Amino acid sequence: MQSAEVIKTVSEQAKLVIEKAEQLANLDLRTLTWRSNESSWNILECLEHLNLYGEYYLPQIENKIQHSTPKEDLEFRSGILGNYFVQSMK
Repeated sequence: MQSAEVIKTVSEQAKLVIEKAEQLANLDLRTLTWRSNESSWNILECLEHLNLYGEYYLPQIENKIQHSTPKEDLEFRSGILGNYFVQSMK
């Protein structure tokens, strides 16, 4: 897959995630704090976790993007670790 296609796909996926997150704003507190069992996370805890990690990772990613040299015709190939993280986030 070409780099431009990867960027387009990731952008589209990010828009869908934002739409889903915006839908959560319509849920009541009881729903947001419900747990399927004592050891599971509720919706608010998951969002807090993502926000806390985002505070660290997003500036790191932004820094790498700003200091990179893009190559439009580059063929994107994810490595083993990248594939692992993508699958775990899905």
